[in-house]
Amino acid sequence: MRPRDLMRQLVPPASYVLLLFFLTGIWLVISPFVMTTQPAGAHWIASTINNVTLGTIMIVVSLAGILSYAGFALRDVTREAQAKQAANEMATAS
Repeated sequence: MRPRDLMRQLVPPASYVLLLFFLTGIWLVISPFVMTTQPAGAHWIASTINNVTLGTIMIVVSLAGILSYAGFALRDVTREAQAKQAANEMATAS
């Protein structure tokens, strides 16, 4: 397997969408403070609570998706390498 194919298998195009969701989640969390819609030193207003909650959910879900896909892809690559090694050992033993 060529390195380019391996990278394509480990980082599919759908992972870029999850990365964009992750970055959007970060923006949702920090936007009330960056855009100064949240008054300094005051209790959080409803829109700030909404932004932080939804942003945190987006961050957690996108990270879980990215890490699970990477884990499953790494598992598949490892199994493929083990199968190839076993086939080579069988061929040299014969």
